[in-house]
Amino acid sequence: MKCIVIDDERIAREGLDSFIKEIDFLSNEGVFSNAHLALEKLKTETIDLIFLDIEMPLLNGLEFAKRIADKPSMIVFTTAYSEYALKGYKVNAVDYLLKPIFFEDFKAAVFKAKKLYDLMYQQELISKPLFFKENGTTVKVHPRQIMYIKSMQNYIEIYTENSKKIIIHQTLKGIMDQLPNADFLQIHRCYIVNAKYITHIDGFKLSVKDTVLPIARNRKISVMERFKN
Repeated sequence: MKCIVIDDERIAREGLDSFIKEIDFLSNEGVFSNAHLALEKLKTETIDLIFLDIEMPLLNGLEFAKRIADKPSMIVFTTAYSEYALKGYKVNAVDYLLKPIFFEDFKAAVFKAKKLYDLMYQQELISKPLFFKENGTTVKVHPRQIMYIKSMQNYIEIYTENSKKIIIHQTLKGIMDQLPNADFLQIHRCYIVNAKYITHIDGFKLSVKDTVLPIARNRKISVMERFKN
């Protein structure tokens, strides 16, 4: 997740920057001493998470949040003034951290934002159609239509619910990165399946409708957990 820090206090900026470095899924894209500088950043780049001080000169955090209301950025307010908490939530803040900020509180706020980020990302993948080139023709497929995918060396076969087979030059990992994790799982080095189409599991095999596919030994536990859920 790409994030930035906006705070007029140097110590606060440095503290948040050090916390961010401890979280492997966060990437600090900038540290700003005033909100006007951050506005320029947001004109050219999408930021996922903003750590935003409230009490700042020129443009305070609440006014800044209102100005970027049309942006997809999530906000975690950071302030020494607890009376601002309610106002913070009125501008759809993910969380509110009271200074001095301790790492455990910071971590809890970040993981709360991460859950929301993952949910938004997965919903986007589920609703977003995929486009593949097959024999020079562009084919559109929605992820929900895919039953399973088979790897065949330097190309893959995509089997859809209407029994259509699409053959494209792609790697299994490449296609997996385009699919929503909530629905798809890799059961073998050669197979990805849509969990919604699994009908039953028998030992190291599972059925996707009438098709029987192998389950790799090192993936059996994760497959069973997903199947139970």
